Amino acid sequence: MDIGASIKKLRIKKGITQHQLAEYLNVSMQTISRWETSVTYPDVVMLPILAKYFHVTVDYLLNIGGNIMKTIESNRLLVREWSESDATDLFEVKQKSNHFIDYLNFRTVNDSLDSIKIWKEYQELYPVILKETGKLIGVVGLVDINRYKGYREAEVHICHKFNDIDYVTEALKLILDYGFNELGLLVAFAYCGCDEEILKQALIKTGFVYEGTLRRFGRDMSDRMRYSIIKDEYRP
Repeated sequence: MDIGASIKKLRIKKGITQHQLAEYLNVSMQTISRWETSVTYPDVVMLPILAKYFHVTVDYLLNIGGNIMKTIESNRLLVREWSESDATDLFEVKQKSNHFIDYLNFRTVNDSLDSIKIWKEYQELYPVILKETGKLIGVVGLVDINRYKGYREAEVHICHKFNDIDYVTEALKLILDYGFNELGLLVAFAYCGCDEEILKQALIKTGFVYEGTLRRFGRDMSDRMRYSIIKDEYRP
């Protein structure tokens, strides 16, 4: 059990200071510091309060199961936990596909390894592996945006060579199955550029519903279409 590391990771991800967390919990900042360095541990009555605040389960705080991605697979693809050996494949895919995860810039294999370590720590984005070759062809996941438990952003990035509606749909269905059946996912939403026809069609094919277009919402000030799917609407 390393609850201190869990609290620190979640606090940093939420973008708050030890002082802000201490104020919310009505404890001293020194108490938060002692928790995060594992000098002491929170009282058991504090655990559900922390879990609710960070939109996680008590088991997650205690690091009891559910914190390591299990391997899930379809006919052609599998999604699994990251390995540091994936860094070279990830780097090569990024170099060959200009728009692959366009918000990241890998100059070296070590850059891709750094991203893998972060993704492995937060357990939100995972490698998409082509079963026939065992090679990484993309990244897919459900990102917690700290709105409420069970509400996540679906992301899927497939390299140029395999970026067609069927592969993107297959990857989306894998992660949605995992989310709805294993993570307690209630709602998944996704953004799509107005010119991203393959992603748009894959979202529709998977069952996502178009909600509207957000004007100049993209990092490049482009318009972004928003789609969502509720657990009761999903059909594997």
